[in-house]
Amino acid sequence: MGVETFSIEVTFRFNHALFRVESISRGILEESMPEHSHGHGNYEIHYIFSGKGSAVIDNSFYSVLPNTLYVTGPHVIHSQTPDKEDPLTEYCIYLSLDTKNIPDSKKSPLAHFFLNQVFWYGQDNQNVLPVLNQIFHELTAQELGYLDQIRALLCQFIIALLRNYKQTVNFPTLSAQTTLSERRSLLIEQYFIYEYATLSLESLANRIGLSPRQTQRFLREHYGKTFSQKKRESKMAAALQLLSSSQESITSISEKLGFSSVEYFSSSFRKYYKLSPQEYRRRQT
Repeated sequence: MGVETFSIEVTFRFNHALFRVESISRGILEESMPEHSHGHGNYEIHYIFSGKGSAVIDNSFYSVLPNTLYVTGPHVIHSQTPDKEDPLTEYCIYLSLDTKNIPDSKKSPLAHFFLNQVFWYGQDNQNVLPVLNQIFHELTAQELGYLDQIRALLCQFIIALLRNYKQTVNFPTLSAQTTLSERRSLLIEQYFIYEYATLSLESLANRIGLSPRQTQRFLREHYGKTFSQKKRESKMAAALQLLSSSQESITSISEKLGFSSVEYFSSSFRKYYKLSPQEYRRRQT
């Protein structure tokens, strides 16, 4: 089956707020999702409908089983690992919320409720699977009026999501971002997750249409980190995944990560995690 992803741009209004869906995917996850986080206004929603695995979210461990639903919002660091014998099958929706033009909480209470839940994990009790199945059917078939149908289904999905939340938690209100900033955040996150071996400031700047200096400023404003810090995090997260999920040699992993030597990789890994790659791998057995 693999993973089928629709990179789309579907906007819809819910409780006077503008939502924008950037991608929807469905499929079997046989590889780990490295540690990463999202920028202001961006949310990733996962629904697991078969298989099992685990997720690490802000340094806390969570079991991921059928009917698990979890949401990671801005700056929530998370990773996901499937069970090798029973890999995860999931839906994943990546969306952003235009925080600039939301009316106050009295006029748009549900939108503010969604905005303020930067993390939620639990078992779905609102039967979201048929809604997700129908969304994917509409994306695949693309029959007459399918975009309007998808917008209606997405509204239905958000209502179900909010009903799943057990209680209101007061989080700081997120700062406003423009549509262009949200798109750049998505490109940045994909870049650091999938291209860890060849990361460069100039390459990222070209990807998001900014100068290197502007890119550094964007990273500081949206993630509170420099390019070098994000690069180090990306390589170290990928290193954990490769050490845990493969039998490749340390030297081979070092080369795959783009390090100039295995000694430099081992030194960097020890400095970051306070143990060597060999010690980490032994702890996994």
